[in-house]
Parts: sequence; C-alpha cells; structure tokens
Amino acid sequence: MADIPNLAGVATSDLVEKIGGGSFKASYINWSRTMNLLHSHAPGWMAKANTDISGDIVHKATHGAYLMISFVHVDGTETPAVPQAIMDNKNAAIPLDKITARDVTDTHVRGACKAAAFIFGLAHELWAKMPLESGYQEDAKQSAIDADADVMWQQALNAVKTATDMQALQKHFVAAQSLMSNDVEKNQLILAKDVRKEQLAAIAAQQGIT
Repeated sequence: MADIPNLAGVATSDLVEKIGGGSFKASYINWSRTMNLLHSHAPGWMAKANTDISGDIVHKATHGAYLMISFVHVDGTETPAVPQAIMDNKNAAIPLDKITARDVTDTHVRGACKAAAFIFGLAHELWAKMPLESGYQEDAKQSAIDADADVMWQQALNAVKTATDMQALQKHFVAAQSLMSNDVEKNQLILAKDVRKEQLAAIAAQQGIT
C-alpha cells in the first residue's frame, strides 16, 4: 500500500497566474501545472472521478450536482473521495438540467486540484491564501498600488451610482471607463449607469421634467 505523500511547499511563485482585477483579482495555478507537480513529486498517483450507483460520474444533489474526486495509486491504493460542486463563474451551483459537458470537464480538473490540496497538501497555500516560496507575496509597494487602484475604481463607480443628472452621469461614466481593468468591472459600470439612468428618468417624470 502506497504512502500518501505530503506535497506542501512544492508549488512555487513562478507557477502562479492572476485573473481579474480590483476586488475580483485572484491568484491560481493552471490545473495542468498542478497535475504535473503531482506526477513529478508523487509518481504513480492519478485523479479519478468516482461514479454513483447508476454508473454516472455526475452525482445529483438537491440543487445541482457534484463530482467525487479521489486519487488512485498504480498499486491499487485509493484515497478518500473529495466532493466538488458543478458551479458557474460566480461559484453558484448550476441547475441539474442546465449542466453541460463543458461544465463537467471543467469541474473535473478543478476538483482534481482541490482534492490534491485536500489530500496531498499540493498548492494548499493558494486555497488558504498563504504566500508561496520564491517571493510570491507581493511587496508593500505593489500592494499599495493595487489598493489605491481599488479605491479609485470604487470612487468612480459610486460617482456613477449617485450622479445628480444625466450630464453628470455621462461625465462620471466616461471617467470610470478609464479606470476599469477587466470585464467584471465593465459589466459593473454598465449596470450602474443603466440603473442610475432609470432612477434619474423616474425622478424627472415625478417632477414633471421632460
């Protein structure tokens, strides 16, 4: 029976990538790199998607579904299975009848990374938001720059949300456009503008302004 290795500390900063920006910024290691670390430091272990009693890898839940991921060694040793919900890009469970093949495959690789952290400690630092070795933790200067950018973005977004008239709304909208850094912030800005535009129109209608 194979021993379960402890892979804490194996993942390093040069493998880390970032996605998003502002308050939605996240750090991650690509699933293929995570699995390559596993193959290099724990040879013989492979991820496995366990089936339910009907032979389906998709396990039904009250709302949505999940996969059960374990690791199996070439000698037959198998770890306990770790559940991974099938979720959308907002980490909300996808209704069972809306789940696609792409959702299942994406969940499989995400679940394998989660199970690797849960069972072997592989890249657990990212899940726990701990610094990795080799200078992963951002220096104080960069952190301050990011914090300032977040504050400026929130101020610009709030200016759109509280614009006093249509002219001010357009002015604040254009100013905020220059500060947004990703599609999430773009969608936030458009939504804020549309909502405030409707609010201002309603106020004008109540006051009899055309």
